[in-house]
Amino acid sequence: MDTNSTEALSCLEQIFDDTFTHSDFDFTHSLTQDDVEEWDSLNQIRLLMAIEMEFDIKFELEEMEHLIGVESLLDSIGRKIS
Repeated sequence: MDTNSTEALSCLEQIFDDTFTHSDFDFTHSLTQDDVEEWDSLNQIRLLMAIEMEFDIKFELEEMEHLIGVESLLDSIGRKIS
């Protein structure tokens, strides 16, 4: 799956919708942790676990703290599945 494709973006958007059920945000490439009220440390773990399952990848502990937005998530996913 190409992470620049609408399919990858759509999958990621669905994961965000499932993870952040009480936040109102516009899902775009520029969406970051600062834009989502519910995006705390617990939901960060839930989000990353759901992404790992969906894309069949594994994030390293060191990189997790830098995955704070759609763009950084797509970049990391792309590196792992290419």
